[in-house]
Amino acid sequence: SLFDLVLSGPDLPGVPTSDTAAVMHTMITSASREILLVGYAVHDGKRLFEPLARRMEQMIALEVTFCLDIPRPYNDPTPSAELVARFARNFRVRHWPWDRLPRLYYDPRSLLTGDQRASLHAKCVGVDRARALVTSANFTDAAQRRNIEAGVDLRHRPTAERIADYFRGLCAGGQLIECPLG
Repeated sequence: SLFDLVLSGPDLPGVPTSDTAAVMHTMITSASREILLVGYAVHDGKRLFEPLARRMEQMIALEVTFCLDIPRPYNDPTPSAELVARFARNFRVRHWPWDRLPRLYYDPRSLLTGDQRASLHAKCVGVDRARALVTSANFTDAAQRRNIEAGVDLRHRPTAERIADYFRGLCAGGQLIECPLG
């Protein structure tokens, strides 16, 4: 089939459900060229991203890119560069302690104040430009395993390519900026 619903949460008789983490794990372990992970919130990344780090070790040519929101706390006057550096340190310590690093991009508008501020709020995973999971679930244990979440697992190559092209284009065009992790 070209798509499947990924409905996470309490089981209901006659309505198939699957937790988002299981679908994401299946996608990651099948990747051979590239993985794109786009999300708003990350919590307990060490646990969630361990299969991804293992896959990166198995597949040396695998390119992994995160696009994540770097929020400015309300009324926080900290310079944007300092918030980005703090986010990078936190990401390395709490979410990605492994040696082989992914690339990480963010929307600089998330660090603005007032009416100019925007969030990178999308949540999706793309694998090899052939499959994409578009979901309400963040990269948190609660969202991946316990919350009520809804998503679509797309196995339609043109749609998966379009999602990948969109985020790759935002990165290449400078609308999303790389957050140095090294």
